[in-house]
Amino acid sequence: MTLPDHIKPGLEILFVGINPGTKSAKVGHHYAGHSNRFWKLLNEANFVPYPVTYHDDWRLPEWGLGLTNIVARTTPGSSVLKKGEYAEGRALFVEKVRRYRPRIIALLGVTLYPVVFPPHADSGACRQRTSSRSRVGFAPELLEGAQVMVLPNPSGRNAHYSYHDMLKNFIELNRVRQDNSGRR
Repeated sequence: MTLPDHIKPGLEILFVGINPGTKSAKVGHHYAGHSNRFWKLLNEANFVPYPVTYHDDWRLPEWGLGLTNIVARTTPGSSVLKKGEYAEGRALFVEKVRRYRPRIIALLGVTLYPVVFPPHADSGACRQRTSSRSRVGFAPELLEGAQVMVLPNPSGRNAHYSYHDMLKNFIELNRVRQDNSGRR
């Protein structure tokens, strides 16, 4: 089973995950795993006017936010995905970005950066890079005119980042969103 994208033209931020987990697929909503911190981070960073949960994923476009994944296939973990799935998913994702034109793309996980900006991609926006490959924060590259921010993966399996550090990054993203509101 796959999950639907929640996306519309002109979003302020498009959140991009790796692929849906089994719990999310089972209930039909993004980031539904009991240990996933996405919704708590979204709420505490004040992206939405009142607290929401995974049941509200379809409503995010009302607030200028969207959801998609690089790979649509559901798995118990991203480690089982194949290189070809990432390449195919990247091509589909770039088409979505071209079509919907989000202002900011938020990659949920440092492992997505080299997928979106492969070292030898044919896009003019892609060039050799080293230091930003696995860092959290705004990337130096644009993707189809959109700013790109790399955020820690909110999965409970991500022990590399504390909740406090994740929250600081989500707050920074929302600050940039608000500072740039109305600019295109």
